[in-house]
Amino acid sequence: MVAGISDQGRGGKGIMPRSLSNRFRVVRAYLAHRPTLTAFPLELQLGITNRCNLDCSFCPQRKSRKTKGEISLDLLDHLLEQAAPYVDTVDLSFDGEPFLHSRWPECVAACRKSGVKAMLETNALLMDEALAREALAAGLGSITFSLDAATGETYRKLKPGGDFDRAMINTERFLRLAAGRKDRPYIQLQFVRSPENAHEAAAFQERWRGRGADAVHIKPMLNFAGSCGPPPEQPATRPCLFLWTSQAVHWDGTVPLCCLEIEGRTEMGNASNRSLKDIFSGPDFTAVRDLHSRGDYREHPVCRNCDVPSVAWPLVLGSALVGDLARRKIINRLGHLLHL
Repeated sequence: MVAGISDQGRGGKGIMPRSLSNRFRVVRAYLAHRPTLTAFPLELQLGITNRCNLDCSFCPQRKSRKTKGEISLDLLDHLLEQAAPYVDTVDLSFDGEPFLHSRWPECVAACRKSGVKAMLETNALLMDEALAREALAAGLGSITFSLDAATGETYRKLKPGGDFDRAMINTERFLRLAAGRKDRPYIQLQFVRSPENAHEAAAFQERWRGRGADAVHIKPMLNFAGSCGPPPEQPATRPCLFLWTSQAVHWDGTVPLCCLEIEGRTEMGNASNRSLKDIFSGPDFTAVRDLHSRGDYREHPVCRNCDVPSVAWPLVLGSALVGDLARRKIINRLGHLLHL
């Protein structure tokens, strides 16, 4: 234990995460390529709803087999109670637009009550002034605006049914309202780079530089475990880190293989009748980790086409020492410095 930092410390405010002993167990198992894991995941993604008001060309939602719905507050409380001793943040935007949950403020409040920071990702189309003020007052840990274009023409190609001008106006208003607030969430503007919009990445950064966001992030497009886009040209050289560190849960409690498996092809268990830790340490996850540990991940129908890159061991070790939100800030800061 690090001096001055409790093992169950309130990682939401500092750089050090809670439950360092759990984190080191996870990292040791990954670095040793050990498929058996008796620990809680380092990151948790909860899909409070899989409804969305867009049909983005690079999102597997259009292929999803999942029934549309929203998480009950009882199930959310049940999941947060299990997660709170181990994680600092919970992403509530796993597979949909979180502001379409009819009781999203209560979902954020449930996170706050449990002692974890809620993270949201939004397309900004619903973010009128009233919603912006409500979101700023909700006590979010972070909010990401997924915008992905610098012009209306490109936006319409990527996001059928969307409204570029409304998304821009809503984002600009949110930034103005957030300016000067001491209790504001960490604000990130995101651009997922794809063949259709790569030529606008520099213009996107220039448009939003100095406008009040904490980070303007250019993010590489992933193929969501083969759902969107071709398989990788080069095979992975290491086991997938997500299988050891991350767990996702759909609104109905279904636990998929990973946070990129939005389409609904896998079910590793259901968190409404089994604990998250039991599912994560159970035989289904262990079997897939074993494939990866032996270098045989291509035998899995989902993993074989996934393009998640291999992660070097120093970054893996860093995930044990730095909480999720702090790590995001560090990565964004390093990216900013490299582009100076």
